[in-house]
Amino acid sequence: MILDSLRNSASFNETDRAIATYLLNHTSDLKTLTMAKLAQETYTSNATIIRFCKKLGLSGYRELIMQLIQEISGDYLLAATVDRNRPFDSTDSIEAIEGNLANLLKGIIDQTKIELDSAKLSIIAKAVLSAPRIYIFAKGESYLAGCIFRNNLLKLDRHVTMADDGGLQTLHVKNGKPGDLFLFLSYSGIHYDYSKYAATLSERGVKPCLITAFSDSVLAKQCDTVLPIPKSERVIGKVANYSSLISLTYTLQVIYSLIFNQDYQENYRVKREADSFIFTSFAEI
Repeated sequence: MILDSLRNSASFNETDRAIATYLLNHTSDLKTLTMAKLAQETYTSNATIIRFCKKLGLSGYRELIMQLIQEISGDYLLAATVDRNRPFDSTDSIEAIEGNLANLLKGIIDQTKIELDSAKLSIIAKAVLSAPRIYIFAKGESYLAGCIFRNNLLKLDRHVTMADDGGLQTLHVKNGKPGDLFLFLSYSGIHYDYSKYAATLSERGVKPCLITAFSDSVLAKQCDTVLPIPKSERVIGKVANYSSLISLTYTLQVIYSLIFNQDYQENYRVKREADSFIFTSFAEI
């Protein structure tokens, strides 16, 4: 593990230790961290960083970054102490269950943050802002995450439809027009009907978007923008959808926050008015 090597700095000189410390403290920036930037921040040089990579048994800087990202975004983050699919068993105490779930959920948020593609997040956020109509397709726990996203957008005066409500999915697809946003939420990407809907929309000039853990699925191939989230748990054989639900919810909250931030003061005003109207008009007495 390269991460272990960076943490075990006993054999490093002062310069190596500075590079290792910077990398460990900036794991969320690895995707965009250039060798020149690392050299600048650690007061070293490109040649020094190359020598550092060689000491770790790597061919160069690119391999260092790729391997670090892979280690951080994989099982290493959650460690072997917490099974994502079965984070507790029948012999665990209340305290053990509490601790395991806390570690599991914190870990999956960290992993999702590292793996999210900022460019695709921005594409979806801009699509929400520009779309006259927004349709969210989701089932099961993904539907719950979608409802939270919808509720947030409604308070910003964005009109959002949960397409699966009332069994009207086909009609929404029929009425879809270029510029409308059709957002599919599916951890597995295995939905035959969704794949057909996305293909039909694409044929009609609508650009469907998908958030999924399986970016090579049939559904993904029919969508114009695919935002991957971590493959955090098995599709079959788990206690509950702890990881996938938290990962998707976090991703949608990030998208909502990007939307809100586009016009922060105005959105804050609109959101405040919505909350005030709900509370003063319909709150229980």
